[in-house]
Amino acid sequence: METAATSLRFVVIGAGRLGAGLALALRKRGADLLGYTANSPAGRARAETWLGGRATTDPDLLVSGAPQLYVVAVPDGAISEVAGQLAELIRHAAGATAPFVAHTSGATSVNVLRPCEEAGASTLVFHPLQTFSEPVTGSERFAGAAVAVTPSDTQDGAPALAFGCALAEALGAYPFLLPDHKRSLYHAAASLACNYLVTLEHHAEQLFVKAGLPADRASSLFLPLVRATLENLAEQGSVAALTGPLSRGDTRTIAGHLAALLAEAPHLLPVYQALGRATLPLIEARGELDRESITAMEELLHSPPSDPA
Repeated sequence: METAATSLRFVVIGAGRLGAGLALALRKRGADLLGYTANSPAGRARAETWLGGRATTDPDLLVSGAPQLYVVAVPDGAISEVAGQLAELIRHAAGATAPFVAHTSGATSVNVLRPCEEAGASTLVFHPLQTFSEPVTGSERFAGAAVAVTPSDTQDGAPALAFGCALAEALGAYPFLLPDHKRSLYHAAASLACNYLVTLEHHAEQLFVKAGLPADRASSLFLPLVRATLENLAEQGSVAALTGPLSRGDTRTIAGHLAALLAEAPHLLPVYQALGRATLPLIEARGELDRESITAMEELLHSPPSDPA
C-alpha cells in the first residue's frame, strides 16, 4: 500500500479553507490532485483561484481517476449526505482499488463514514489541530502541528490508522490516535485554545479603546503582549507563564478591575470572574501564595463587585 504523499492520487470534496489548504500542502509534496468540488458558485470560484483548473460538478469524475484518497472537508452537517453519495460512487467503480475516505471534522464521529466502509473503503478522521483562516498560508501550517487520526477499525494492523499517520508525517505533522468517544472533549479543548482566544482578544481590544488607545492602532499596540505571553507559554508551560495580579494575590487590583468593568463593560464581568476562578488552580500549583490569599481572591471572584460611585 502506497501512503507517501509523493505517490498519492486524491480528490477533495469541499475545497474550502481547510480542504484547499490540505490539497495545496499535499501537492507541494508531490501528490496528484485529481479533482475537487465546492458547493456554491462563489465557493467554486474561490477554490479555482486557490487550486487552479475547474471544480468538478459531475460526481462520476471523482472516481474516474481511481483516487487512493477521498478527502471529505464539507461542513459537519453535510458529511452524512456526502458519505452516502460517495459510497455509491465507490461501490460502482469497477476494478478500482479499495480507497481511503477521510473526513476532516474535529467533532464528528468516524461512524458517519460507515456507508463508505460498507462500500469497501477504509475510513478515518484526519483532523489537523491547526487554524485555517485562508488556504494559502494554511498549507504551510501542517509542519509541526498535531493531527488527530481516528480510524474506523482500531485493530492492530488496520490500514486506516497506518495511512493517516503516514499522511500526517508526510506533511511534517505529528499524528496521534484520538479515540472516537473523546472527539467532543478534544474539540472543546481546541475551541478553548483557539476560537475563544480570538473572542478574548476582541473584547480586550474594545476595553483598550475605551481606556484610551487609538482605535485604529489598538490591536498593533497590545498584540505584542499577547505574542510574548504565547512565547512564555511555549517555553515555560502554563503554570510558570502566568503573571498578573492573581499570580501575586493582589486583591486590591482585582477589586479595581471588577469595579471598572461594572462601570464600563458590565457584560464582561461574568467572563472576567469565571476566568479568574478558573485561574486559581494554576496559582495553587505554583505554591507561592498561602491558602488565605487564595481564599480571599476566590471570595472576591464570586462576589458582586462594589459600584465605585
